[in-house]
Amino acid sequence: MKDVCFSPISRRRFLAAGGAWLGAGLFADAAAERRGKTVSILHTTDLHGHILPTVTYDGLGDVGGLARCATQIRRWRKEFPDSLLVDIGDVYQGTAVGLNSGGKLMIELFNKLGYDAWVLGNHDFDWGREILEGALALSTPGVLTGNLRVDGKAAGDAAGVWQKVKPWAIREVGGFRIGLVGVITPGLPFWLTPKTLGGVEALNPVESLRRSVAEMKAEGVDAIVVLGHMGWRAQDDFANPIREMLGAVEGVDVYLAGHSHQDQPSWMTGRVLCSQANYYGIHCGRVDLTFDLESRKLIDRRAFTVLMDSRFDFDPLVIEVAKPELAKADEQMKRKVCTVKAEIPAVGVASLLCAAFATALQKNGTTVDGVFHGTFGRDPIEAGEKTVEDIWKILPYENGLVVADLTAAELVEIVAEDGGSRLLWPFEIELDGGKAKRFTLKGELVDGSKRYRVAFNTYDGQSGGRRLMKLNEILLRPESKRQEIDLGTRQALIDYLLDKGEI
Repeated sequence: MKDVCFSPISRRRFLAAGGAWLGAGLFADAAAERRGKTVSILHTTDLHGHILPTVTYDGLGDVGGLARCATQIRRWRKEFPDSLLVDIGDVYQGTAVGLNSGGKLMIELFNKLGYDAWVLGNHDFDWGREILEGALALSTPGVLTGNLRVDGKAAGDAAGVWQKVKPWAIREVGGFRIGLVGVITPGLPFWLTPKTLGGVEALNPVESLRRSVAEMKAEGVDAIVVLGHMGWRAQDDFANPIREMLGAVEGVDVYLAGHSHQDQPSWMTGRVLCSQANYYGIHCGRVDLTFDLESRKLIDRRAFTVLMDSRFDFDPLVIEVAKPELAKADEQMKRKVCTVKAEIPAVGVASLLCAAFATALQKNGTTVDGVFHGTFGRDPIEAGEKTVEDIWKILPYENGLVVADLTAAELVEIVAEDGGSRLLWPFEIELDGGKAKRFTLKGELVDGSKRYRVAFNTYDGQSGGRRLMKLNEILLRPESKRQEIDLGTRQALIDYLLDKGEI
């Protein structure tokens, strides 16, 4: 399915044509007001616990955060009262304030701001089923995710708070019935362990969406909006099969995207208008649906996003509710962890992580021969005092550890598949065409008949997003004796550095 993207108009073109457009627009708007009604869908996505401004991946600072999005949302609601407010998932993982509150602060803010619905994202499962169920229990807005199975049942048919999770909902706004459908990326098992998921499975979204669209049409809707925690990519992939899904299901008018952390204000996939509002609240999005009052047909669709920069003040209610938790998190993040005496290059960072995890495992009663791990970037660690905040930059995600007993041949396969982006510490290995030319441990040749106990983080153990499928297959072999250890990688590093004091 071919996509059509709409480029933003340049300032020069706007000013050159502005007078003509303004005059025509006044008459057009007046005419449209007599014959049409506009319903707006306001949307955020991938907030990841960000309440205050942050920095983009490209280094642009003082942007984003829910506190600024809320200010824009209030302005839009005042101007366009016939509106709905939704979030597309990955709500709370990613900040200390999110972690400390078990995600509940973000959900409380959703409640206070009057969100109409939100969708589960993959990172909403990162802290386990119990934490997620606490968020579901607290949520006043509807939770829409149709392609989930919980304990072998459709999510809404499972016991307890899962009954709040529905595949779709219909909201009447401005006299028109808007159908909202929720789906989540099917990529969960390639990132999260079965223990973390706790009996939750993500299914192919196509059948779920097809069923939901048919059911809503039977109920009578004027437009169908899909809220999908799957996002823009140049091509579909295992985690973001948007084109496949929308090409297979007829009747969708708008697709609001998430997951891939992209600002894509407006694009067409077939006949479906799509929009994605970036990440961390850096952009806030709006879609306008205009209906003919006589025929009730949808006659216009427009989508755009707005950068949440210093033009937008912090919403007072958001700050009032979040202030105690923000202060607590700020104090925690400023706590000193260690002093780095000299800059540590990127390869040294990987060795540091591996040593920290091996030490934590040993303290926990599990001795390993090695650790297989990489870094989240190529930046060195600069000399100077380091705080908890610095450690979050080194390890931004909450991961656990798994250990397995592996042969030298299996370790060679794992290292070859990785292609050199991770370190097998403290082994030394030199590959030629996928085969080991030299493979030693502490100066001694590895024993081809022996099994070595090696640790991995849980994300890599699940294939690292299908990048390490051979690793995942090897770990699942019975003879590997895979064991998941209840240790967090970030806390393991903090404890290691606190013990060292200086490195």
